[in-house]
Amino acid sequence: MQPIKFIKDFYWERELVTSGRTNNIYPLFAHQGDLDAACAVYSLMMMLMIHSRVNRPELENRQQAQKATKGGYNSYMRLQDRLLSGLPGLYKDGYYLSELSDELMSCFKNKATANVEEAIGSRCNSKKKRDLTEKIKSTIDKGFPVQIGFSYKRFNAGHSVVAIGYTVSEANLRLLCLDPASEMSLTGFWNAIIDMPYYLPNSRVYSDLYYVPFTSPDNYKDWPLEVTVDEILTINVK
Repeated sequence: MQPIKFIKDFYWERELVTSGRTNNIYPLFAHQGDLDAACAVYSLMMMLMIHSRVNRPELENRQQAQKATKGGYNSYMRLQDRLLSGLPGLYKDGYYLSELSDELMSCFKNKATANVEEAIGSRCNSKKKRDLTEKIKSTIDKGFPVQIGFSYKRFNAGHSVVAIGYTVSEANLRLLCLDPASEMSLTGFWNAIIDMPYYLPNSRVYSDLYYVPFTSPDNYKDWPLEVTVDEILTINVK
C-alpha cells in the first residue's frame, strides 16, 4: 500500500475539525445546506478555514462576523455579503475559480489572495495538464489544500471540491477530497476521490475519474464518473 500524504492543520475529534484564526477548534466540513451558497463557495470556505483566515461562526452568523473586529464593516462581513448571501452563489452556473479569486481579493484585500491555474480544454496528456497535476501534489506536500474545479464528460455541468491528501496508485495521482455535495462519514477524513493520470505515456488521452458515494445501487453503473480537472485554486496568506 502506498503511503497517504495529508495537509496540515486538520484533525479528527468526533468529526473533522480545524483550528480557526483564534486557535479554537471548529467543525471543518461544510455540506451543502449548511451555508447559503453553491459548491465552489463551500469549497472556498473550507479552504479559508484550513488556512485559519476565518472561524466557522463568522461564516454562519453575520453577528459573529461583525464581532470579529471592534465593529465596522470588515473582511468577514464582506464574505457574508458577497459570497454567502444566497445571490451569486446560487446561480445555476455557480462560480469559476477565477471569479472566486477576484471575490477573495475584494474581501480580504492583501490578507488572503488566491492563485488560479487552468487547463480548460487541454488534453489530459498535455504539458499544461501535467503541470497542473504537479502543482496539486506539491501544494499538498507543503501542507496546504487545493480547490479543484472539474467538468463532467457526459453532461454540461461542473463541480468543485477540496483536495486534502493524496496517494500515488499505480499510474494515477489519487486525490482524497472533501465534496460539499456528499455526506461525510462520521469517522472519515474524505468523502470523494479523484484519479488523475500521472506516470503515463504521452501518446494517449486519458480521463480523470471521480469517485463519490451514491445512495442508490443503480447509480453504480456509471461509477466512477469521467471528468476533466479544468482548474485549481490555491491560497496565499500574507
